[in-house]
Amino acid sequence: MNSLNLIALEDIPFIKPGDDIAEIIFNSINKNKVAVSDNDIFVIAQKIISKSENRYMNLDEVETTKNAEKIALKLNKDPRLVQTIINESNKIISIEKKILIVEHKLGHVCVNAGVDQSNIANDNSVLLLPENPSESSKQLQRKLSHLLNKNISIIITDSMTRPFRYGVINFALSSSKIQSLIDLKGSNDIYGNKIKGTEVALADELAAAAGLLMGQSNEKKPVVIIKGYQGINEIDKDAVNLIVKDDDDLYR
Repeated sequence: MNSLNLIALEDIPFIKPGDDIAEIIFNSINKNKVAVSDNDIFVIAQKIISKSENRYMNLDEVETTKNAEKIALKLNKDPRLVQTIINESNKIISIEKKILIVEHKLGHVCVNAGVDQSNIANDNSVLLLPENPSESSKQLQRKLSHLLNKNISIIITDSMTRPFRYGVINFALSSSKIQSLIDLKGSNDIYGNKIKGTEVALADELAAAAGLLMGQSNEKKPVVIIKGYQGINEIDKDAVNLIVKDDDDLYR
């Protein structure tokens, strides 16, 4: 494999609750005149999945606790927003430097539990992560494969900050029909030495590549097709399994 081809679909409409994402992507493919092949990878922004699944939360409907109000005062944040973040989390990791870092219910360690206030029409609402992104990936993979009559793969992405690095980067929230983690242990390097500890987060690497076209602000390109990657259907390992357990974490 010497090259990949990444194509961002143009003119994806604004997504509303109840919209059929597979149908919308299928129609966009036809409008963009993109030829889809077996083993193409569809990288899809989490935000349009959450919007279609009506994962909005109206802050006026959030009942706050004393703990959320205390944290909100320290962080100079809306206590309703803080309560929503707490509700979406297993535990709070840190509130230092006026940043709320938590372990999300899905297991991700992230800022604000993925609770999003950007690119939302209603100023009083926030958008939550999909409740079950793995199931969302599977359903999209099945329906798009059927509509296109092709065996395609799905990666649902979000963006996150990283320890000891500036800036955000796209990562794989979940996936379907792709080997999201490749274990190279036991294979040989270029000198014939056995590799002892290398695993490649394939789904994250592909998500990051697609993020260059998706953008992080007003690009309006939430769907990217990656063509040319080989060997993706050998093992179907959902990217949600890339989350490291506490006992195995080298940094926490």
